[in-house]
Amino acid sequence: MRKFLVLILSLIILCFPLTAFCTGNDEITVEAKAAVLVDASSGKILFDKNGEEHLPIASVTKVMTLNLIFDAVEDGTLSLDESIKVSQNAAGMGGSQAFIDADYNYKASDLIKSIIIASANDAAVAMAERISGSEETFVVKMNRKAEDLGMSDTSFKNCTGLPAEGHYSTAADVAKMSRELLTHEDYFKWSTTWMDELKHDKDGRKTELVNTNKLIRSLAGCDGLKTGSTNEAKFCVTATAKRGDMRLISVILGGNSSKDRFSDAAKLINYGFANFENRTVVNIGESVCQVPLKGGKEDFINVTAQEGLSLCLKNDGSETFDVRLETPENVAAPVQAGESMGRMIVSVNGSDVAQIPLCADRCYEKAGFVDRIKKILSFWKQ
Repeated sequence: MRKFLVLILSLIILCFPLTAFCTGNDEITVEAKAAVLVDASSGKILFDKNGEEHLPIASVTKVMTLNLIFDAVEDGTLSLDESIKVSQNAAGMGGSQAFIDADYNYKASDLIKSIIIASANDAAVAMAERISGSEETFVVKMNRKAEDLGMSDTSFKNCTGLPAEGHYSTAADVAKMSRELLTHEDYFKWSTTWMDELKHDKDGRKTELVNTNKLIRSLAGCDGLKTGSTNEAKFCVTATAKRGDMRLISVILGGNSSKDRFSDAAKLINYGFANFENRTVVNIGESVCQVPLKGGKEDFINVTAQEGLSLCLKNDGSETFDVRLETPENVAAPVQAGESMGRMIVSVNGSDVAQIPLCADRCYEKAGFVDRIKKILSFWKQ
């Protein structure tokens, strides 16, 4: 018996590293119909299960609704402090609601927080009608925005995600509109609020708003994005978390239960942080080389990157990046600040993944007669 126990313990010890330290994509499984894990900075897909499959997405639809709302705030056509009168149509929306009253006014910020925190359909329609006059016209804008974001497998029929024929998206497309929402700083004013309330002027009552995204309280670094569930779509979530300088987005569509969708989303995000890292290739404005200047007061132009770039790479060393510069052999003076000086091409494991435009860091003047004399004298001094 003692020898048998020793044998069993030995087998456990030998097998432990194989099970405890599995990090490859093949060892990660999710129960949902579709899922993707995406690096928010680059859009690189780190995990994919049926990411292109057309599926209903329920209230995850409101990610696009919020994108258009914050677009309006940022272009000045909507103020967060604006008072918005609610229509009978908006107040009568079914599903998840903030129970807003028809023919009464609510601040835009209160309607927006009701959408973000409690996924309120009535507030979403009220905002759509304010921005576009009707939900139907707003949906046209939603689909146009989807095209602009490269969401080629998405069709919106409403701004809420309530079941509708021909209303669908994919996990990959949801990640694209989620990345866009993360560019709106105002979104984060409410995204991590666990509980709040909406006051109603009609009778002084209050609606308690509880965040539908449970991950903001259980997953390290989680600060968004959106949940959704219907009988047709089952349980969905797009979740994001930031740790250090890295932000990930996990999209789960068609989960079997609310618990399963959150478990799958957290599993993918933890997998991503454990197995990938951000590597800085170049910072915006960073000097990358010099180009000879012909006929100028100076001999060389300082060439800088017009954009910054970081890459999300596996942290086991299996992914490495290289850069090559395509710049002119020389340039004739004068040169203007920001004038194109070629490009930096970035490759990962031999495949090109990005191009960074290069430019002159400042103005370079043409040499005058005195400047030429000075150059001749400095040459003779050498």
